[in-house]
Amino acid sequence: MHMRSNSLLLLQSLFGIVTYDVIDAFSSFSSYITRDTSYITPRIHFAKPGDDGEEEDEDWRAFRAKLVMSESSFAKQAEEEVVVSDDDLDGIGALFQEKAKPKLTISSPKFELPEGFTPLDPSQWAYDSGNIIEKGAIILGGAEQDFGFGLRQQYFHKAVILVLDHDENTFTKGIILNRPSEKMMSDDVNGKEWRVWFGGDVQGLDSILPDIVCLHSLKNEEAVGVSETVMKDIQKQWTTFTNAKALVKSGAATVQDFWLFAGYAGWGPGQLSGELDRKSWYMCATDSQTLLKELARQSGGVDPRDAGLETWELLMNMIGRGETANKVSGNFDDLMLKEWGRGNLLLKGDAYSDVGVARNPLWGAGIGYSERDMRKESVDSLMKEAKDLILEDQLKPGTLLRASSAERSPFLLQKQEFHKSLCLVVVEDDKATVGLILNHPATKGCEIKRRLNTGPSIVPIRYGGDFSIKGTSPVMWLHSNKQLREWGVGKPFGENKNGIYACTQEEAGNIIAENVAAPEDFLIVSGLCVWPKLGSSLASEVKRGVFEKVPKSKVDKVFEILLRQEVNNADSFAKNFELSLEAWENAAPDEKSSYKKTSDTLTVGVGEGFDEEDDSIVFNSSTRVSDLADDALKKWIATFLLGSPTLSL
Repeated sequence: MHMRSNSLLLLQSLFGIVTYDVIDAFSSFSSYITRDTSYITPRIHFAKPGDDGEEEDEDWRAFRAKLVMSESSFAKQAEEEVVVSDDDLDGIGALFQEKAKPKLTISSPKFELPEGFTPLDPSQWAYDSGNIIEKGAIILGGAEQDFGFGLRQQYFHKAVILVLDHDENTFTKGIILNRPSEKMMSDDVNGKEWRVWFGGDVQGLDSILPDIVCLHSLKNEEAVGVSETVMKDIQKQWTTFTNAKALVKSGAATVQDFWLFAGYAGWGPGQLSGELDRKSWYMCATDSQTLLKELARQSGGVDPRDAGLETWELLMNMIGRGETANKVSGNFDDLMLKEWGRGNLLLKGDAYSDVGVARNPLWGAGIGYSERDMRKESVDSLMKEAKDLILEDQLKPGTLLRASSAERSPFLLQKQEFHKSLCLVVVEDDKATVGLILNHPATKGCEIKRRLNTGPSIVPIRYGGDFSIKGTSPVMWLHSNKQLREWGVGKPFGENKNGIYACTQEEAGNIIAENVAAPEDFLIVSGLCVWPKLGSSLASEVKRGVFEKVPKSKVDKVFEILLRQEVNNADSFAKNFELSLEAWENAAPDEKSSYKKTSDTLTVGVGEGFDEEDDSIVFNSSTRVSDLADDALKKWIATFLLGSPTLSL
């Protein structure tokens, strides 16, 4: 069937893209984040007859919405009444059909609005606006791209972002609307507590000077005078935190009149348009009442660990993408987002951000601290940390480490390549520790010919890390063979004469050619990992339990298991992964309990008997956190080593 309509093209040519100048939102940050358990629900001020906005023409976005929805309704009616054959390109032939063909009935999955959300009234609307980017528009996280946000920047997964400013040639700025947190910010002007929402990763919650945007729907003259309008129909506006505090001080507003967002999302010239083309995002136009009601619903006690998924699903259904939303509900990226929410939006602490990341010196500061006190405390703390790092025991070259065996992996949300990894320390000095990851074979191998007519062998080249040393060989050959050690093949790392040895490719080639050793006796590693001493050094991570030392008596057994891995591809992936876990398990210190592979499906994660405080299960799901961490590692390998992010795991 062929239907042709130019209404949307005409509509876009008439209205184009409308942008507005936005007031600079930067203001001095003089209040500090504290931890409080109370909730504050902002008030919504809806437009009423007689308000100032009544004299203005009907908002152009609402007018365009009516045209778009009329277009959709007309198209649906036309499809039901007129059937056009495939060879009737202009549709005229359908007017002269003697007998109408059966009507085509299309059904779609029934969608139920979230609890507490009122049915849409005539003033509420939403539609897919294609690639139109404009101030007041909504950006919805895409669900059709091959590489999503499960491994990196989980907060963008299924995000609902309000565009505050847009200029295709300079910059686009928006704030995420569906990431409410339990965290509070203290007010040095009024002595009040303000609930903080995660607005984005630029100058966000972990920044010393967060960029604060305060959304509101106030209509009094004092508030409107210091605010920037985003949507005209209900005067949805934003202002700075400084202005918001002043409005509360003067009595023109209360804390409950505002939603406070820390941080924003930003795109450079043309960047967002390119990401739209790759279906990383969907553009949505909707009215203010829909957004305000969703903000109010989220403020009313929604658990941050659900990370605003219902808001995204609601808007996806409203713009006709409900089927797409249903297909990706509860997927890997959803679970990773929930874990991000648990670690970053709850009051109980941050389970992940202290792994390899410097903590925010302002975090957790209570009321009564002055800015000068905070700066002094931060500097003193950093100086003490640096001194402790210099004095701490160094890791000796040749030390084999294995990643933490904790049920909640410290590498779930970031640096997944280190989850259940085996790392060999090769260099230790006063500036950095250098190591190699041993248990990640890549897709390339080194073909080694033997002198005897037995055919060549292919030894997998392993991913050792993201770094390389200028002027040195890009690969390192390793062995842990007692006989080769006795014959002096290669050199040990440090003073450990009974551990892993390194040799050159020439040395390995000669010993293999003489049939003294086999190609399968060697690991070939490309790339290095570097842990600077200023920051979170590798030695400090060992002290915190992020890594564990492998007993020397177990090194040879671990090495032997790794030698059984093959060049990685879709066929060998599962075998290589199981061998990686087997080697990691065999490297456990004697006092550690044995890791046992579990394939049983958990049945107590949701529904009756579900324990919200069970940290071993992803919130409101039936997935163990330990299993999710393994899946994240598989996803990392498939994406970055195999180049197949959609590979079925």
